[in-house]
Amino acid sequence: QKTTFQRSAKGPIAVTAVCPTGSWIEIENTGRKDEGLGGWKLSRKVDGKNQPAFTIPDGFSLGTARDNRTVKIYAKGKGPAGCLEYEKETFGTGQAITTALLSPAGETRAEHNQKTVYAQ
Repeated sequence: QKTTFQRSAKGPIAVTAVCPTGSWIEIENTGRKDEGLGGWKLSRKVDGKNQPAFTIPDGFSLGTARDNRTVKIYAKGKGPAGCLEYEKETFGTGQAITTALLSPAGETRAEHNQKTVYAQ
C-alpha cells in the first residue's frame, strides 16, 4: 500500500497531521500572532461520504509559543482528560480522505488530503 498526503492553507492555520486510524487531527498556528479559532469547523469526507463536523469551542485560540501553537482534536475516548473531543469514536478511515478547516463564515482555510492505493 502507498499513502500520499497533500496539505494547503490560506493563512497561518493549517491541518498539519491526521492519524491514519482516525483517532485525532492536529491543527497548527504557523503565524506570528495568536489566532482565535472559536466557531471554526473541521469537516471530513471519507471515500465520498461526509462525516459529522466538529466545531471548535468559543474562546479557543492557538498561540505562537512552542507549547500552545498546536492542538490535537481527539475522537471520543482516544485522548487525555480535558482534551478537545469529537462526538464519535473515530474521524473515519478510508482510501480517499479530505479534512478541511472552515472559518465561521464557511470558507475553507486549510485542507489535508490523504489517498491510499493498495498494490494488486
